[in-house]
Amino acid sequence: MMLLGLSLLACGDDDGKGGGEPGGTSSGAGGGGGSGGEGGGGGGPAELDPRVEACLRINACDADGGAPVGLQACLGHELDQRWAWATTGARRLGLAAMDCKLAADDCAGVRACTPAVEELGAACSERAGADLCEGDTWVICDDLGAPLAAMDCAAAGLSCMSDFNAGCGAEPCDYATTQAACDPEDADVLVECSPAGFLTRVHCPSQYNLVHVNGREGEQVFSIAGETCGFDEQRGALGCVGTGEACSFFSQRCDGAVLETCAGGKLGRRDCAALEPAGQGCGFVQSGPFAGAASCGLVGGACDLGSDEACDGAVLRYCSWGEPAALDCRAAGYTGCATAEQGGRTVAYCAP
Repeated sequence: MMLLGLSLLACGDDDGKGGGEPGGTSSGAGGGGGSGGEGGGGGGPAELDPRVEACLRINACDADGGAPVGLQACLGHELDQRWAWATTGARRLGLAAMDCKLAADDCAGVRACTPAVEELGAACSERAGADLCEGDTWVICDDLGAPLAAMDCAAAGLSCMSDFNAGCGAEPCDYATTQAACDPEDADVLVECSPAGFLTRVHCPSQYNLVHVNGREGEQVFSIAGETCGFDEQRGALGCVGTGEACSFFSQRCDGAVLETCAGGKLGRRDCAALEPAGQGCGFVQSGPFAGAASCGLVGGACDLGSDEACDGAVLRYCSWGEPAALDCRAAGYTGCATAEQGGRTVAYCAP
């Protein structure tokens, strides 16, 4: 599973590139967590935060014949998902695969979401750097022609589709000719055709997009955080737009805990403190594919989701929404705590 690795620098009022440290996603923010307390004692699954319980379940499933991603990557998915509109390639596949796992009814369903890439070598041998469909399996190939990541779209009730690139979807469309539209049943939702050739629904008040601008000061990155679906003057088509005063060029700033961006020719304001999970503020992404973009996320946490996890006997120690936490795997109904290496870091999970 690919971590987006956002780490935000928190701020107060700021008109551009400064400021603070909301840990935006997998390496600085995440879903809320249930702590078993220092030394363990979660007291049983019923006392766990539902998000923690769900993440424990899918990691235990993947431990039996799969690859556990750890607790923090799963918790951070709730914020990673807000960047899905701006995410491509293996990272986008990782988001879709996590959605698939969290929705699965049992361990067989969890493991079905991500088939072993070793079995897909032939699909990539002459398609280096491509993403493609092998039946209903979405495959990302690395630059040497080896499979890097894969998702079984059928496990999520979807089909693998391919146009300019590949992906998992349900409603086919022609990327070159299908016009974007506002959902007639929800004015805040943008419906557009993805480059993979299927319709996607973008919830404007929660999703982010990104633009790179080359100017005299070099390349600048701006986030686009709209409020509703409407005509985007900057792209000349329907998009996610602000509802405030007119603006003529991309901009981003933090007004306390409120993120303000120029979205589609109008200022859009997003109150980070009012978002779920609770405890968010406004800041700037410090690393990863969205570095430089303003975003909502965790401010001033004592830990971040990019750090290593650990086992202390049967106790799993991890970062829960910016605070160190611990839970007793045995008290939660598992056999104990175990660790694995994943993406250059140590992850921990409750073993089945």
